[in-house]
Amino acid sequence: MLNSHLVHPVISTQTIYDSYRKLIECFSLFIFLLSLCFPLNANENSIQDHNLKAVYLFRFVLLTNWGEFKPQDNKYHLCTQGASKVTEALNQLVIKQQNRAYVISFKSIEKIAVSSCHLIYTTTQKPKLLAHLKTLYPHALLIGESAAFIHAGGSIAFIKENNRIKPLISLNNLVPTGLSLRSQLLSVSDLADNKEAQ
Repeated sequence: MLNSHLVHPVISTQTIYDSYRKLIECFSLFIFLLSLCFPLNANENSIQDHNLKAVYLFRFVLLTNWGEFKPQDNKYHLCTQGASKVTEALNQLVIKQQNRAYVISFKSIEKIAVSSCHLIYTTTQKPKLLAHLKTLYPHALLIGESAAFIHAGGSIAFIKENNRIKPLISLNNLVPTGLSLRSQLLSVSDLADNKEAQ
């Protein structure tokens, strides 16, 4: 007769797989955030800016609370404007993660023909065009370059501070989307609204 304390509960393979997957995701997120804490020297940074931006763009999807706007098939549409080093690097990154997202490239903001964009990376800073994108995709992250992009209505912009790339986030511009960003992202970003209040 076996002692009852020697009997172990049966753990399903799916439970082990899910736990392992979550552990890997947390570890990779930790490594990503840790890498942002150590700035690169000027030469390395200028070479890798586009790669870092691509990693950020992909991670923005994972560090956003999508709530009711989360895609049912768990595949996020990353819409990018035209061809650039950033979009090329993002394409390469997404090829390795096809089960999570895919990139949709467009040449002109006026000619986007996609039913849904969860994230839009654009180089425009024209308020009218950004307003047009917000009308078409009210629940998308609108991402671009420089503080001027935030002033034009964007949600997140890439800025260079202390010789490294950082996200500049406008929580005010994010409110109408119905989305929120996780604390892991906010902790490594500058908040545009705070800077304006100072």
